[in-house]
Amino acid sequence: MKRFAVFAVFGILIAVSPTCSGIAEELRMLVWDGYAPENHLEIFRHSVRDKHGIDLKITVKYASEFVDYRNALINSEVDIFTTSHNYPKDPRHKYIKKKRTIPVDVSNLRHFKEILSPLQKTRYFTEGGQVYGVPFIYGPYGLGYNTNMIKDEPKTWKILWDPKYAGKYTIASTINVTNIYITSLAMGLDKSKIYQYQAASSPEFLTKLKYLAKNVRSFYGAVETADDLQGLSLAACWGFAFSELKKRGETWKMATPAEGSTAYIDGWMISHTLRNKPKLKRIAEEWIDYTISPDFQVDQVIRTLNNFPVSSAISDRATPEEIKAFHLDDPNYFEDHFIPWEILDRNTRKGFELLWKKAAR
Repeated sequence: MKRFAVFAVFGILIAVSPTCSGIAEELRMLVWDGYAPENHLEIFRHSVRDKHGIDLKITVKYASEFVDYRNALINSEVDIFTTSHNYPKDPRHKYIKKKRTIPVDVSNLRHFKEILSPLQKTRYFTEGGQVYGVPFIYGPYGLGYNTNMIKDEPKTWKILWDPKYAGKYTIASTINVTNIYITSLAMGLDKSKIYQYQAASSPEFLTKLKYLAKNVRSFYGAVETADDLQGLSLAACWGFAFSELKKRGETWKMATPAEGSTAYIDGWMISHTLRNKPKLKRIAEEWIDYTISPDFQVDQVIRTLNNFPVSSAISDRATPEEIKAFHLDDPNYFEDHFIPWEILDRNTRKGFELLWKKAAR
């Protein structure tokens, strides 16, 4: 997902021409910015026109926070949307349990079999043997470093606590539980405990978290921009700004810290609003399939969003540099180095929020 301080909502208006059925339909899409770019929507529009005789018109609206997605489902204002893996079964949202989403028919997705096996039917997006979400991008809240400033790849999250980098790094302020996670990793906590409040409730932990918050040059919102990172040495970030930074003369890379990195998996889900609209549901599934195709995975996920593709069928299209950067030659990289965000219960989330407030004030 390309997460910026403001998030984009794309509503796709599908107008059926009088030569077809004479009925105007609407397929509304709610996404993170960068997930439904105009150039790829145009390609998809032509595909739908050729296959179904339908013209697609696109409008853009904006959402400002995660709750907008839940509200859109409750109010039947969205037909297809993207979400991070830990939201569908989050007790605050319950997209699947409350039947706000419907299963995706993966037999309609010819590229589904090309998705990395650990992500195809992940427990976060499946229920009762059915697939409700289809991953199309993933990536870490990672340790980014400016190769203009740091020549050798950092090997540990502990580098953020090195006094010589005080005032030379940035971290997220909006999705702030991620800062608690990286502090846990830097303290050497076991991966199985970094999502438990009890493991982060000691005075020593709070002291370390306060240091992280106190010594940033500045915080960024939900997603870093090139302006947020430019001139710095380090960042806990998503990597979305790296392409723009390269245009400005700074080459940033994502390190592979020994402790691992927490990670998001973003996927497409289909709203309950298409339960009785098989034609529109099929078109929504065709869009999902397009986003997991090699064309979209290489052009948009890798080269535009600078994040990890879910497709295992793109090595022949990627450059040697891209293969190295996204470890396309290592089928076990995701399982070996990434720690997917867990679903937090209410008490844990509240505890983490209070902990961050204490550290950041």
